[in-house]
Amino acid sequence: MPEATQRFFDNQPESVKAARDFATRTLKAWGLEDTGDIRLVVSELATNALTHGSDAEHGFLVRLAPSADGIRLEVHDSRDPHRPLSELSSLDPAAETGRGLVIVDGLAALWGADPRQPHGKIVWSHFPIALPATALSAVEGVRTC
Repeated sequence: MPEATQRFFDNQPESVKAARDFATRTLKAWGLEDTGDIRLVVSELATNALTHGSDAEHGFLVRLAPSADGIRLEVHDSRDPHRPLSELSSLDPAAETGRGLVIVDGLAALWGADPRQPHGKIVWSHFPIALPATALSAVEGVRTC
């Protein structure tokens, strides 16, 4: 199984594209070519981290972790974990913003938010995608004890 990988991004608008590109490269290295849903969720969660979740002097971290039952995507930010996320049911149909978590909810099999130590939160999502057998065996063949 490939190792989990993560990268920190600065608090600037260009970081959303950089996070999406990071996810694309990582998933391709794991043998996954069609990663549109994950890439879109990375974009939404990275945008939320910049807009609502990070202090001006803090960026965010994106982590991708493969498992036997899929891919876990995490976006770590510095937002107070006790401040609630937006309610999906309170979306104003006429609003020009506020659909990010609706998109996450529609594309990920599961998602949620957990507190992060020493401060902040982790918004995670799970995608039930199997890694190709060739990617698994190639990576496992390189591992040493």
